[in-house]
Amino acid sequence: MKTQNFANHTYFPTMTPVAGLPAIVALLLFGFGAFRHPSPQAFGLISLAFSAIVLAGISRAYTVRLQDRIIRLEMQLRLERLGKGFEFARLTTPQLIALRFASDGELPELVDRALTQKLAQDQIKRAIGDWQPDLYRT
Repeated sequence: MKTQNFANHTYFPTMTPVAGLPAIVALLLFGFGAFRHPSPQAFGLISLAFSAIVLAGISRAYTVRLQDRIIRLEMQLRLERLGKGFEFARLTTPQLIALRFASDGELPELVDRALTQKLAQDQIKRAIGDWQPDLYRT
């Protein structure tokens, strides 16, 4: 596995497009078929393909939301351990997600900078010197 850093840390899940692409193709094919030969079965197939697309989207959204909750919990524990727990409530979720990549040694200073300078997620990530990889993302 290659070393993770700011330049290559973005994660692109493959399963969501794998599930969604065939459903989109099916929706288009069923739509054209229903346009040419309308029938209850054709509209049922359109509904089924549409629901598969919606389910793939919902699945990804729930996964990301759950991951954000886990990162928030992780960061709350880390900040408590490092004596910065009182700052947790002042940090936004995007800031916490960015701070997750910082080492314990630089985290307190980055928290202070994030709050005083109102740093955005990207700015925080760029300021990290000792990148801690997240190899368990979904």
